[in-house]
Amino acid sequence: MHGMAYNAVRDEVVVPQEFAQSILTFAGGASGEEAPLRVIQGPLTELRGGSKLEIDTVHNELFVPENDNIKVYNLLANGNVAPIRILKGPDTMLGADSVTVDPVHDRMIVVGSLGSEKIPENNRILIFDRMAQGNAKPLAVITGPNTGLHGTFGVRVYPKTGFFAVSMDGPDTTARPTVPTYVGIWNISDRGDVAPRYTVGGPYGKLQLPRGVDFDPKNKALLVSDKILNAVLTYSVPEIF
Repeated sequence: MHGMAYNAVRDEVVVPQEFAQSILTFAGGASGEEAPLRVIQGPLTELRGGSKLEIDTVHNELFVPENDNIKVYNLLANGNVAPIRILKGPDTMLGADSVTVDPVHDRMIVVGSLGSEKIPENNRILIFDRMAQGNAKPLAVITGPNTGLHGTFGVRVYPKTGFFAVSMDGPDTTARPTVPTYVGIWNISDRGDVAPRYTVGGPYGKLQLPRGVDFDPKNKALLVSDKILNAVLTYSVPEIF
């Protein structure tokens, strides 16, 4: 899997299993060969193998992005259960790689690319109503040359202020030999071809291939995991808290 979520309310860990087309929930203290508490799996789920997910403990919902759609389940669902709702259709503009949910402002933020991520104009941030379903249009789209978006991978929102962080893939040796490696921070009020409000990393930073991002409100910091460095880096970003 490329993602997981910790449910602090119930002390549970939720992980996707793309090869088994399932979602597994374990006890927070699980160790060794321990069975999951709940398993979402079967033909009614319509799961195709998503490798990331997001949970909303305020509304007890589970979000699974699968490129051209986002499926939403009851967070406590178990077995061969159908989604509560599915966001899918040409008007959604979805090329969903990662999703995060802001339960305070009732927004869902999706990052990904509609087509090849190596073409800059294909990369975009889509902001939907949290309850969006069917062929719903996004409320806002952030895309264009000024955004610096390329190869987006992870996204996380801090609901209290509406700021969200997006990790960018690093350069490769062919199509993107010089793209900067950084994490961009936007706000849910942003739209259009706008640069991030803040960035961490950059040409003189340590980031090489950032993946997961999360916020640490207590220390007013941003946490970034890096695949190449095999490390988690902490950045001070008090402006967003």
